[in-house]
Amino acid sequence: MHKQEMFLNIEREIKEEKQNYKGVHCCLTMDSELLGRQTIFHYSLQYREYGIRLPESTGYVLMDHCIACGQKLPVCLREKWFDILEYEYGLDRPREEDKKKIPKEFLTDEWWKERGL
Repeated sequence: MHKQEMFLNIEREIKEEKQNYKGVHCCLTMDSELLGRQTIFHYSLQYREYGIRLPESTGYVLMDHCIACGQKLPVCLREKWFDILEYEYGLDRPREEDKKKIPKEFLTDEWWKERGL
């Protein structure tokens, strides 16, 4: 097999893999990037929040569309997280004084998956 033919086969396989992607995130590129150690992307299971990391910072800029495939990303659930903890559990400051009272499910994606959000 010639090199050009080999590259065309690889390119076709990658294209098929991208089209048939059924993973957690919007596309194969985002999925593989989030698995990397030095990625520029950020994903929070807890808030279902996507972002681009800021250099030399712990912060990130929220994304509402994937920069790899252009697909609209799911709505961030950060505000909902705080609302539910306040109204259902009476936690006014879950990131401060009430931190130890946060139910375990709210530390992962379990809380929003169980509620069908």
